[in-house]
Amino acid sequence: MSTWLTTMQKEQLNVLAINPGSRYLGIAVFVGTELRDWAVKLARRDKIQAIMSEYIDVYRVHVIALKKLHPARTSQTLRNIVSSTERLAMRRRLILREYSIGEVKEALLSQKGKNKRLLMEEVVARYPFLLNEFQKEEKNKNPYLIRMFETVGIGRVCLNQLDAAKQKVARSSK
Repeated sequence: MSTWLTTMQKEQLNVLAINPGSRYLGIAVFVGTELRDWAVKLARRDKIQAIMSEYIDVYRVHVIALKKLHPARTSQTLRNIVSSTERLAMRRRLILREYSIGEVKEALLSQKGKNKRLLMEEVVARYPFLLNEFQKEEKNKNPYLIRMFETVGIGRVCLNQLDAAKQKVARSSK
């Protein structure tokens, strides 16, 4: 049995969700199923690894859930950030999962016309303490906090999938 499955069976998994950007980094941390930290960080490219490493160490992260970037709309800078995140996960022996925003919307939203506003509303419905950030984002002329809401959604989808895998393993081991 793989190491991560053994870890999943014995303890809660801590997830660091990341929405990489060339100037901003969306971050959400789940300790077990509890959302513990969320932010949009202004980050220079040379500081992104240090930021992620700090979150990994502080929250004893087991899983990185990363926003899957659209190949046609991705700069070389963003590709480099993703590659360095993949290397970091490999060095730290962390599980790495990638999710497109389309996959996140599909998993979290049931109605038609799935858009980023509906995704933000769904995240607030699941985590009401984010209402203040949602209200701030509605007033912003330039979207800024949307990255954070997307990141929380990415982390939630990752947790749902890991929980489903854990239940499947538990059923098959009986």
